[in-house]
Amino acid sequence: MCKKKITIKIFAVTAALSMALSGCVSSSPTPSKDNDSFVSENTELDSSAEQNDEELEKKETSEIKDIDMDLLEEEIPEDDLSPTQRNSINMLNYMSTLTQKVNESSGNQMLLEELYSSLVSDMYPNAVDTKTQAQITSLMDTIANYQMITEKRNRLEYIYDQNRAQALRQAIPNPVGLLSAVESGSLLKSAASVLYMAVDSASSYKAATSQADLQYIQEGWELEDQEKAELHNSTKSALNYMYDMVRDYDIDGDLALSQEHIEDFVEWSGKPESQLVSKTEWFKSHEDTYREFGPYWLELVKYYYNMEDYAKCLESIRQYESLATRIYRKDLEKATVLPMVIVSAKETLAEDEYIKLADQYCSEICDNTGDEDWSLKYYAAQIYMDLYTLTEDKTYLEAAYKIARDNVIVLADNQRTLNKTFMADVQEIESKKDDSESKKKETKKYNKLLKKERKIALPPVSEALYLNADLLFALAKELDVSEEEKETIEAILHENEDAIFLAKSLDQRFWFEEKYKDFDIDKINISFDGDKLSIPASCVTDRVDIQVIVSGKKKETIIEDWTVTKVKRPKKSKDCSEFIATFESEKAKDYKYKSGDKISIKVMPVADTPDENMVFQYAVKSDKKFLVFDGVKLERMKNE
Repeated sequence: MCKKKITIKIFAVTAALSMALSGCVSSSPTPSKDNDSFVSENTELDSSAEQNDEELEKKETSEIKDIDMDLLEEEIPEDDLSPTQRNSINMLNYMSTLTQKVNESSGNQMLLEELYSSLVSDMYPNAVDTKTQAQITSLMDTIANYQMITEKRNRLEYIYDQNRAQALRQAIPNPVGLLSAVESGSLLKSAASVLYMAVDSASSYKAATSQADLQYIQEGWELEDQEKAELHNSTKSALNYMYDMVRDYDIDGDLALSQEHIEDFVEWSGKPESQLVSKTEWFKSHEDTYREFGPYWLELVKYYYNMEDYAKCLESIRQYESLATRIYRKDLEKATVLPMVIVSAKETLAEDEYIKLADQYCSEICDNTGDEDWSLKYYAAQIYMDLYTLTEDKTYLEAAYKIARDNVIVLADNQRTLNKTFMADVQEIESKKDDSESKKKETKKYNKLLKKERKIALPPVSEALYLNADLLFALAKELDVSEEEKETIEAILHENEDAIFLAKSLDQRFWFEEKYKDFDIDKINISFDGDKLSIPASCVTDRVDIQVIVSGKKKETIIEDWTVTKVKRPKKSKDCSEFIATFESEKAKDYKYKSGDKISIKVMPVADTPDENMVFQYAVKSDKKFLVFDGVKLERMKNE
């Protein structure tokens, strides 16, 4: 961009200073010297420009008392933005893009919920002037008109967390596997791919308890005509906001993205991964348009990572850091891509450079995430273990332990809420008088679903808690924590010595003291007649996996299609061990058992955790008096 002289009047200076006093001041992070090794010279900031900005800001502050109401004229290069101007243009483009995302998300209420949450929680108050405040309020009002009922939103978030935790366990099966993994890079790549899984993808909700459940939560996402019209109005509001910001803060209009450019950016950002090459090439070809827009470089981080161009992935995050001003309390968008950056560093940098960069970015992940972002923190813990393996510096292992511990504190409380809901009677949701007709219908339908689900509901288990508790106990062993610390961990998980997981075989895993590990499988009263299995609900969870293995003289048959059909809850029962869950199998109904067959019933309270299974043994014997299955009967055997 060519430089030219501009004239600044006294009101412009006054406006800038008033914004500074109200908090609209840049706090752009200083790029780490540790990153310089992989950044080319053409990405560095012009140090002289920074010095000029600092001197100008000091001058304005020191001389404000002596300035009269005459016009003040000062010549500066147009492209040398003051901190206030840079912060304003970043906020302007951020809000314009956010508005477009809202408009583009009319068929995805879950994403709209996330955008609403971002407006409420993520904005840095000191970066918000009166115009931005008005725009934020307008967007919040727009989204609030079609927010889904809270219970449905909580269900969606729970299902999504379940699926993400399962995926992370599959990526890193051993919670401390990175302490000895030869192929740590492959494990970290697999885990990183889980973290940017699209929230609105169908796979994100595969953990739904039933097809009916899945169908329900995906219904009602399309906005009504009135709501769509309101979203359209928000676009006009965003346009006026842009005009006001450019005019009042003397910003070069070319730095403000046009509506067309914003629409294009949102559209291409949302294209599926199957179009990865075309997405990457489109973004590369439009660098001149978006080079001053921070989120553009975050998109390139993801695309270059997926293209395995790790050097350019690192360059892209550095470009983002050179532009960033503080408009968020926590920069979650940056934190989300940092796992990819860390993997890229591991693939390209020397070991000592990787250690420094990974250490820095793990800290940033923790600093820029909240309690609900447990998966990003879990990944940071895995990175810390990788750093410990490389350095043998115990502080990294302690950092991983702290992350797992903090996650467990929050997630344990969530699990207790799940337990309480499961044990209590169904609590129907009441509609509010000012609710829209569509929301009232949604509430009624949700209550119907709750009653239907209760008939087959099994003890809930937070996969996220299970994953983090597993890591916590493994790290506690590695660090040989004190007895006092063990008692604290047990108290966090087991308040008043209560079970954190209602499934006893699962709960006993998370005690240090052996006295609590007295689970006797032979004392469990179950019933199995070949096609039906009845078992205390305290032995299973909503993530249960059941296999019946029939070993005959010639072959072995595995029956896996077991589904819960009924959960009997005796009145006034105080413990879920009194609940009886019945499972049935279509394949088992057609199976012909023969005398001499051996049957092993494997019950895994949580799928994909074979170490936590229970095995019940049966033998098939001849029965001439009471004919069962063509003259055979099933007799339970004690475990050896």
